[in-house]
Amino acid sequence: MTTDTKLYPVYFLYGPEDYLIEKEIQRLLDRTLSPKERGMNLHTFNGAEHSSLEIEQAAQTLPMFSRYRFVLVKAADSIDEEKMAPLLKYIENPSPSTCLVLCAQTLGPWKKVRSQIEKVGKIVESPRLKGKALISWMKNSAAEKGKTLSEEGAAYLLDVIGDHLYPLESSLEQVCLSVGEKKRIELPDIEGIVSEVKVSTVFDLTDAIGRRDVGKALGILGKTLESKNLPFKKDEPAKRRLDDPVPMLLSMMAKHYWNMMRVKKAASTRKSVSETAGVLGMPPWNVTKLLDQVKNFSESSLREGILKCHRTDLAVKKSRGPKDLLMEKLVIDLCHPNKT
Repeated sequence: MTTDTKLYPVYFLYGPEDYLIEKEIQRLLDRTLSPKERGMNLHTFNGAEHSSLEIEQAAQTLPMFSRYRFVLVKAADSIDEEKMAPLLKYIENPSPSTCLVLCAQTLGPWKKVRSQIEKVGKIVESPRLKGKALISWMKNSAAEKGKTLSEEGAAYLLDVIGDHLYPLESSLEQVCLSVGEKKRIELPDIEGIVSEVKVSTVFDLTDAIGRRDVGKALGILGKTLESKNLPFKKDEPAKRRLDDPVPMLLSMMAKHYWNMMRVKKAASTRKSVSETAGVLGMPPWNVTKLLDQVKNFSESSLREGILKCHRTDLAVKKSRGPKDLLMEKLVIDLCHPNKT
């Protein structure tokens, strides 16, 4: 993403590429706070749960034994537009000792004040990477690990794993470790290491949740947590192991709910699948699938599903219970949403 050396007091990061947004958040956090400084100076909010006033008050607070305070706001596009005044006033004159980072899938209500944000800060969009841009990202990712990835190797990974960055990065990490001291990664180095299955079937879990098929969803979850493999294909175990599949699973679940909510909103004002797909930047087949799934959910239950993913993520990170039980409860709750 951005390589600016200047540190702005306000950032707005948005787009469908969660991986790139998370990387940028980590880059900014590392620039502002050391691990020891984060206990008293790192604040995380959710736009659907917290008010603009709460966020503004945290941003105005002077840092404790540190040069900066870091205020992260996820789901910033869920902030009530009618209650944005405290934050908008803050952005007009932000604290120089605070790094305020707003993250969202879209600009949403912030689109109207884009120029205001750009006067004092920076807006960074993370669109889905495709074609040459995706190949370039893969090569750069390999270079960060001290390796050179060949064109053939990159194309093979893309064909086998798909264009989702989280599993691509995980596979690259595995390949880099497997080749040892070798600096250049060629096609033969990758074949046999990466399972020859399409990543689309990784989303069997989220599709089962979207259909409210709790039995199938719990079955896939159980196998994944037990084997530490994401099951890409029915009756065929994946060869790629993950030290902890929970973060990726939570990301996939939350992303699926965001996509269902986007499709539900867009479809309410558009007549055709192709028109909705064009506006959202999704393949028509994916929109058709999501349209079928959103019939099972109200808009409020979709928002609640996103919050449940966020709460489970916090519970896992703070060790509030066994991961498997927390994940099972989440899947059951998602498959049985409130009817409001």
